[in-house]
Amino acid sequence: MSIERFNDNIRNAFGSLEQRINGAAGGALHALRRSALEAFTTQGVPTIRHEEWKYTNVLPLLASDLQQSPDSDLAAHDLAALGHMPDVDAWRLVVVNGMVRTDVSTLPEGDAAVTVQMITDDLLASHPRVAAAFGHITPASAHPFVAVNAALTQQGILVHVHGRLARPLHILCVGDARASDILHTPRVLILADTHAEATIIESHHTVGTFQALDVTVVEVLAEAGSHVRYFKLLHDANNASHIGSTAAVVARDARAVCATVVTGGRFVRNDLHVRLVEPGASGYLYGVSVLDGTSFADNHTVVDHVAPHCHSEELYKGVYDDKSVGVFNGKIFVREDAQKTTAYQSNHALLLSESAQINAKPQLEIWADDVKCSHGATTGQLNEDALFYLRARGLPEGDARKLLTHAFAAEVMDHLDDDAIRTHMVALIDEALA
Repeated sequence: MSIERFNDNIRNAFGSLEQRINGAAGGALHALRRSALEAFTTQGVPTIRHEEWKYTNVLPLLASDLQQSPDSDLAAHDLAALGHMPDVDAWRLVVVNGMVRTDVSTLPEGDAAVTVQMITDDLLASHPRVAAAFGHITPASAHPFVAVNAALTQQGILVHVHGRLARPLHILCVGDARASDILHTPRVLILADTHAEATIIESHHTVGTFQALDVTVVEVLAEAGSHVRYFKLLHDANNASHIGSTAAVVARDARAVCATVVTGGRFVRNDLHVRLVEPGASGYLYGVSVLDGTSFADNHTVVDHVAPHCHSEELYKGVYDDKSVGVFNGKIFVREDAQKTTAYQSNHALLLSESAQINAKPQLEIWADDVKCSHGATTGQLNEDALFYLRARGLPEGDARKLLTHAFAAEVMDHLDDDAIRTHMVALIDEALA
């Protein structure tokens, strides 16, 4: 069975990693890996019988003989062309098959506001906040693929923001699938100090025609008064699948803005978990999916209001054509002590064909009594009255449909305050709609 083969591949990959790191096998990092492997073994591969995966069948992904291949000889000029953002002046951190490629990365070494470094045993021993965050904001118990990432990550990356980051940092996660089916596991910890400000862009790309499964975990710690903008772009090839988990802990008066655009890839599962843990914290979650063919995208979000006087907003939209399938599962928790909470969630789907599908499940659980919260979801086709209005003013039907579809999807991006990145994300949406 595919599950048994996948389990064997994970155990074999762990054994190979253990041999490669040799003397470091007794360190704190490898202790986390061993614990994660045990967590994966205990949890097992999720099936549609699991509530959190009932609309998301991962078994077809596991039929391939997925192997970890940390060594890659992708040429610099091939990597330079990936994830190009012509109007965004950003540093680039290139990660190929889970390993940093310093030869093609342009890191902000001269900027005192940020430090980018590998997570090592020595760093965990000398940096208590990193040790408390790495592997703990998103524990291996969160779900089996987080455990897979934690067990097989060879190079964790720390992005430590000390002040106001002058330029965005673009993290390119690349899978080299030219020689075989691959599994790669990028891992990033973003630590924003008190009153720090940073824009992080994460994009995913696959080179080659073999199957690629990208299992990525990103942890964010936004300290008091900080502002973190986190943009995730999934504009990949049809042989690429992505299972990603991002979690943010937001402290007093800090602000986390997370925006995701899915316009490509065979299979996408995005988990986004934001915890507002001190008064004044705020979280803003935005997402757009534009799918056609037989593509699949599942956005799972959780906003957890732990403290009082916190605010969250969430808006996700999807455009689905042909036989594509979308899933939105959004949860808002308001804990007993989280009085004076304001939380709003909205999900809207546009079906362009009779074969397209959307499964939406908005959820709101409130234990406090002094709150303002709302949630809801809609699914439908293009508004016929709006089409008639545009056609009556001389616009051909095809152009009218394109205009309305663009307005529906791109409206989400209007909430972003970075003009250059917003323009790039709208361009990706328009390319997918075309």
